[in-house]
Amino acid sequence: MAKPFKSYEDLLIFLQNDKDLIIEDFDAARHILSKTSYFSLISGYKDTFKNPTTGKYIDGTTFYDIYRLYQFDNELRSIFLKYILIAEHSVKSSLAYHFSDTYGEDQQEYLSLSHYMVTGSTQKKIQKLISIFQYQLKRNNEYAYINHYKSKHHNVPLWIMIQVLTLGQVSHMFDYLKASVPIKVCNDFNQIGRKDMHSFLSIMTKHRNVCAHGDRFFNYRTKDSITDTVIHKKLHIPQVSGRYQMGKNDLFSEVIILKYLLDKEDFRNFYYELKNCLKRQAPGEDILTLMGFPDNWTSILRMKC
Repeated sequence: MAKPFKSYEDLLIFLQNDKDLIIEDFDAARHILSKTSYFSLISGYKDTFKNPTTGKYIDGTTFYDIYRLYQFDNELRSIFLKYILIAEHSVKSSLAYHFSDTYGEDQQEYLSLSHYMVTGSTQKKIQKLISIFQYQLKRNNEYAYINHYKSKHHNVPLWIMIQVLTLGQVSHMFDYLKASVPIKVCNDFNQIGRKDMHSFLSIMTKHRNVCAHGDRFFNYRTKDSITDTVIHKKLHIPQVSGRYQMGKNDLFSEVIILKYLLDKEDFRNFYYELKNCLKRQAPGEDILTLMGFPDNWTSILRMKC
């Protein structure tokens, strides 16, 4: 049965009387709810402040505490998305360049199964990827540059096509291509291994999607993990049963990914934007732990991959 509608006033009274949340200014709290929605704010961020045994808020927790975390998460998402998009563009550019340099600019090349590692387990996935290419080539595309190349050149090279692909689709293409092109792409990014790049693109895709959809971000955990890196080792991140406890499937894993995929200047800019956000918002050690940030995380700026 659906929950009955409650006014902002009813919701605030419920939080105060039933859940022991301190609401210092009802008018301000009502205004905040009208901008953010109860679901996005309270349902999204309440667990950090609740006693898991009683289901009530920890003594002294205020409505503004929850709103501050909500604001912090919004700023965090904006910073990460900005630099994930820069890294995404770099990976797309590298993949399109090396593919075209190796196989040529004809659109039939990226439509050809001969350039992919076709096996029993990958064939359908590769055919699905190629069908996405074909769909973009056949449709009356909303992207003017696709239509331009189709009408004027009767050919859409990969460096044009790749602009309309999602990061997830680019990740799949990287995974399925025969070795020569992916190896060249990896060499453009600190000469990482193909398995490393596979894990980086997989995790970065998930983080990108969370950012784009405006979901809770600071304590988001992916089901899969990035590979162990020299960064984990240099930061002396603790291990349990041989597994690093931070920087694998948490938000700090994305910091490590960006260390590898951004150039030095872009990573430096990202680092200082993130550091200033943490300094300004002062989320507290418990929040940093939920984000997977080790105490010495700032050392990453000057580390070599």
